[in-house]
Amino acid sequence: MFKKFLFKILTIFFITILSSPSFSKDINLIKNNFIIFLEKEFLANNVLTSNNPDMYSFNISDINDSKYFVTFDLLNKNINQDWFLVPTLKIVSQLDNKTYAFSRSLAFEKKSNILEIESISKMLVNSSLEQMKINGISFVVSDEQFIDKKEKKIVVSINYFNSCESSKIIEVMEKEFPGFLHMETQGFNSPSKTQLAYFTSSTKYKIKKWLDLTINDFGFKSEDFFIKIYQSKIDINKINRSKFFYICE
Repeated sequence: MFKKFLFKILTIFFITILSSPSFSKDINLIKNNFIIFLEKEFLANNVLTSNNPDMYSFNISDINDSKYFVTFDLLNKNINQDWFLVPTLKIVSQLDNKTYAFSRSLAFEKKSNILEIESISKMLVNSSLEQMKINGISFVVSDEQFIDKKEKKIVVSINYFNSCESSKIIEVMEKEFPGFLHMETQGFNSPSKTQLAYFTSSTKYKIKKWLDLTINDFGFKSEDFFIKIYQSKIDINKINRSKFFYICE
């Protein structure tokens, strides 16, 4: 009975916080900043943009002057957590309402600075443009801007993490890393080692950066793990065997 009462109180508390003017004001400011940088990145890629009545969206035009809605949103990563948000970008054709691109980044901390917003905006735009290119949609974009975006295979080894931790790493790589295409199991797998073939249009250096952010997000510090890159391989090694992801404890 007490647990049910406590759950109800906590639910009311989170709803109150999420609906408070200060929370809404912060979110609106963050969204506005993202929209500015997102449009800037499309223009930097020579993609024509135009205004939309919705303040959190705008339009882009392809090489044939067909128009698409570009909408941005921030999703809660965890229903009980409002400090970490997931930036998402969606591109829909105005002609047939078909979605041609959907990109999301790693979790974004609400108090992050403007440089982080700019970096995530670049990631979202590049991923979206590549998806649209795969779907046969062309923009006035030079081939050099997609030089690192060809499909490539990277062998990823997750070493000394338990099965829960390995699953969480793989889940984020599949659902949140821009440029993900597909993955397959690779080589010999054991309770202390998971190996997979990861197919992506991104680079291994960007993937290393996202992996660092992901594992930090699960409560690990730099001394608890290290990531090694060599040739087309990435090794993710757990050093502190007594440390566990907070969601796997």
